[in-house]
Amino acid sequence: MAEENKFDLKKVIELIKSIGESLDDAKGITELTNILKGLGFENKEDILFNIKHEYYKKNVEGKNEWKDEKFKPLGGGVYIFEIDWSKSQSKTKSDFKNMWDERASETYEKINKKGKKNEVKNAIPQYNEESSEKYLYVGSHRTDINSRLKQHFGNNINSTSALKLTGEDIKNEIGNYNITCHRFTLKDDFPEYARGGYIAMIEGVLHEKLKPILGRR
Repeated sequence: MAEENKFDLKKVIELIKSIGESLDDAKGITELTNILKGLGFENKEDILFNIKHEYYKKNVEGKNEWKDEKFKPLGGGVYIFEIDWSKSQSKTKSDFKNMWDERASETYEKINKKGKKNEVKNAIPQYNEESSEKYLYVGSHRTDINSRLKQHFGNNINSTSALKLTGEDIKNEIGNYNITCHRFTLKDDFPEYARGGYIAMIEGVLHEKLKPILGRR
């Protein structure tokens, strides 16, 4: 029995290494898409970020009402934010870092359930000094990637750590950058009991190989 388990573990390790080697050879998002297709993921419509686009309507109580049809429930999978400097109005990676560092240092007033005011930092992903020149962020969600992308495209400073691309603190700067979100959902016929672990594994390999500018494992 122990020998059998050892053999199974070896196969899993070999699979992860094989996926990693395939990603090493990928020269761009087209090749990445083909690799993910072979791993059981379906390519969904890309979302090109536009600061002038009205993705949602902010209600009085603070909850966003999403208007963009692209954010309807989609299914579990992985997503990759890509940044194209050649289309980013002369902006550089250094410019982006300065903007993000300034954002990370800002604090906001938050009122707890007892009515007490506290100063808190905006929850955003960390900047990685040793990172890619083209991939901004890599993420996943076990059941619906769009539920996570709403946080990335939203502006709630008190929510879970996310890009918050429409946040008031960067709205005058972020529009200068060409950012595209590529979405990939795991096929429905993948075994339910293994979906969450498989998606998390693929995200981990993507993060390790693509070395995104933002976010840590």
